[in-house]
Amino acid sequence: VDIRLAANGQVALTYAGHNPNGSVDAIAGVCDESGVVLGLMPHPENHVVPRQHPRHSRGTGGGLGLALFQRGVRHAREV
Repeated sequence: VDIRLAANGQVALTYAGHNPNGSVDAIAGVCDESGVVLGLMPHPENHVVPRQHPRHSRGTGGGLGLALFQRGVRHAREV
């Protein structure tokens, strides 16, 4: 891992607890140097509506990714 990411404050998100993909330092998201472009490993767009969750047919909900997008829009409006 390029330690410059951490030094530049470009590590945007890390996994808390279980690291499902084994990423170095539990990094889940990084941003560009400007902080405008965000890249995520968890792919929140895959769980915007409950039926997209892989265990939806077994009663497990979904929609967790929608909150991330809603908060991003709210933040952009406030800035």
